[in-house]
Amino acid sequence: MLEHLSLVFVWLLLLGVAWSPVNGEYYSSVDKMQMLGEVELDLVTATHLYLTERQEQLNVMRSFVDRVKLEHAAIRQELLQDAEYLEQPLQAFRLIKRLVVDWPVLHDSLAASQKQLREEYAKLVNETGEAQGLPNQEDLKGAVRGLQRLQSVYNLTASDMANSSLFWNDCLEIGVQLYEQANYRSALEWLLLAAKLVDQIEDENAQGMRAQVYEYLGMTYMELGEKQKAVETLRELLSSLSPDTAHPVRFLLDDVEDTEPKCPKELGEAYWYANFSRLCQGKRLPEPGSLSCYLDFERHPRFRLSPLKVEQAHLNPDIHIYYDVLTDAQIETVLDLANQLESFRSKVVGEVITETRVSQQVWLNYTSPIMRTIGNLLGAISGLDMTNVEEMQVANYGIGGQYFPHFDYISKLREDYIARGNRITTNMFYLSDVLQGGYTVFPFLNVFLRPVKGSLVIWPNVHRSLAPDSRVLHAGCPVLEGSKRIGNIWIHSAQQEFRRPCTLVSTE
Repeated sequence: MLEHLSLVFVWLLLLGVAWSPVNGEYYSSVDKMQMLGEVELDLVTATHLYLTERQEQLNVMRSFVDRVKLEHAAIRQELLQDAEYLEQPLQAFRLIKRLVVDWPVLHDSLAASQKQLREEYAKLVNETGEAQGLPNQEDLKGAVRGLQRLQSVYNLTASDMANSSLFWNDCLEIGVQLYEQANYRSALEWLLLAAKLVDQIEDENAQGMRAQVYEYLGMTYMELGEKQKAVETLRELLSSLSPDTAHPVRFLLDDVEDTEPKCPKELGEAYWYANFSRLCQGKRLPEPGSLSCYLDFERHPRFRLSPLKVEQAHLNPDIHIYYDVLTDAQIETVLDLANQLESFRSKVVGEVITETRVSQQVWLNYTSPIMRTIGNLLGAISGLDMTNVEEMQVANYGIGGQYFPHFDYISKLREDYIARGNRITTNMFYLSDVLQGGYTVFPFLNVFLRPVKGSLVIWPNVHRSLAPDSRVLHAGCPVLEGSKRIGNIWIHSAQQEFRRPCTLVSTE
C-alpha cells in the first residue's frame, strides 16, 4: 500500500509541479523533440532516485514492524501458555518504550525525510520543466495532425503507421484527437485499429478499455452518417458489459437511436494535391526530354581545379542541383550558429502560423566567417550580384513537417522590399540527409528532388522580365523519418541588370 501511495504521489507531483504550460511548441521541430527526449531521461533519473530513497525508508519501517510483530507473536505464545508476558517488568518497559519513543521517532524520522525528499524531487522536476518547458495539449494535437499528413500524402494506413509499435490506448488517443478535430474519416481508421487491439486483451480491466474505444467508434460512425453501424457497435459493446457498468453505454445507445444520421460533407482536394502526393512518393510521370549531369569547370575561376557537379532537374525554367558544395564540417558550423539562437515557428505571408507550414527556423547574417564563405560561394555559383540578398533562413522540420505548395516570389512588395526588388532566385542548401520523405517537389513541372546533404538547389522565381513565374509552384513534402534541415537564401532583382539582363517578353 505504501509503495502504491509513493507512485501516486510521484505522478501527482509531476502533474502539479512540472507540467506547466510550455513557452514554445515542440512538434514542429525534430531538434526540439530531441531536447524533450533529454528532459524525459532527467525525469526518469529523478524519479528513480526518489523511489530508491523511498524504498530505503520502507525497508527501515518494515524492519521495525517485523520486530514488533515478533514481540507480539511471543506475547501470544506466552498467553497460550498462561504466562503473564507483559507482567514481566522488562517486557512491559519495552512495550511502553516502543509506544512512547520508538514509534514517535520512526514517525518523525519518516515525516522529515519524506518532506526533504519531496522538496528535493519537486525542485529537480520543477527545474527540469522550467529549463526546457514541457509539451502541452497543442503539441499533442500538432503531432497527431502531423501523423495524419503523413498518412494522406504517402497513402499509408493506420496499421502501416502503427507498425506493431503502438498500444491500443495510443491508437485511441490518435483517434480521439482526430475526432475532436472533426477529421472523422481518419479518426475511424485509428479507432478501428484500437478496437482490434483492445479485443485481444484479457484481464479484469478489459471491459473498461473496450468501452472507451467502442463509445468513440459509435460516435464517429454517427458523424459519418452511418447510423446503423453506430447502433450495431454500441449494441455489441453493451452485450459484453456487466449490468453494473452498462448504464452510460445504454444512455448513449438510446441517444443514437433517437438521433437522425448526419450528412457529412467530403472536402475536395486542392487542384495540385494529386501531383504533390505522387511526387512526394518519388513517382515521376514519364516525359520526353534530355536532362544531363556534368562537371562545370568554366563558371568561375574557383572551379577550375574543383569543378561543380551539376545535375539538370528541369529546363525552362531551369532547376539545377549542385552536389558537394558544402562539407560536413561547414554544415556543422552553420548548425552550431543556428543552435545559439532561439528558434521560432515558421510563418507564411502575413506573418500567419498555419499547418500548411510546419517547421521552426532562425535567420543567420553574413558577419561570421562561415556565412561570408557561403555568400561568396553562392555568388560564384549563381553568377548573380550578392548585394541584395536575404539572411540565410535555417529551418528544421518536425513531426510530419512540411510546406504545402507555394511561390517564393512576393506578390505585393512591402515598402522595405521595393528598393531591392523581388526574389529573383531561391537557393536552397540541404543541411542534412533525410531517411524517408522530405522531398522538394514542383507539381506543375513533374519534378521531385531528394534531399542530399551538402548540395545546393537553385531555381528562378520570376521570368527575365521580372514577371512572376507561376510554373515554379513548389512544396516541401512531409518528413516521414529522420530530420530535415535546410538553409534558404533568396537573391533579389536589384543590381542584377548586367548579371541577368531583363527582356521585354513577360514569359521569358
